[in-house]
Amino acid sequence: MSKQIISSPRVHPVFGNYSSAVLKQNTMYLAGFGPFDVNQQLVGETIVEQTHQTMQNIRNLLEDNGFGMSDIVRATVYLSSISDWAAFNEVFGQYFDGDYPARTVVACELNGFLVEVECTAIKD
Repeated sequence: MSKQIISSPRVHPVFGNYSSAVLKQNTMYLAGFGPFDVNQQLVGETIVEQTHQTMQNIRNLLEDNGFGMSDIVRATVYLSSISDWAAFNEVFGQYFDGDYPARTVVACELNGFLVEVECTAIKD
């Protein structure tokens, strides 16, 4: 089975030469998602608002392609400030039923926004 390029009308188009997600067999690899609406406009000023938008983007893409949040097995999180970790963590946890994916959090410079999340989901 060759790879399949994945997108969703409920998620903003990509900003460059990459795919929103790639499906290979039963595994979906999602690019980093940030707090942008379908018109590529930044949503929210706080880490809480931006994390909700980011997680909703991920959920929308997964659900529109037959996956769910419970299928996420790994997430890498980029925060513009590690001081936002506690607030981010609180919101992130709201999108899972206690069956959390493996996760790494990295503080780094982001281009005008506070959070980006990339993840891998596997469908049984």
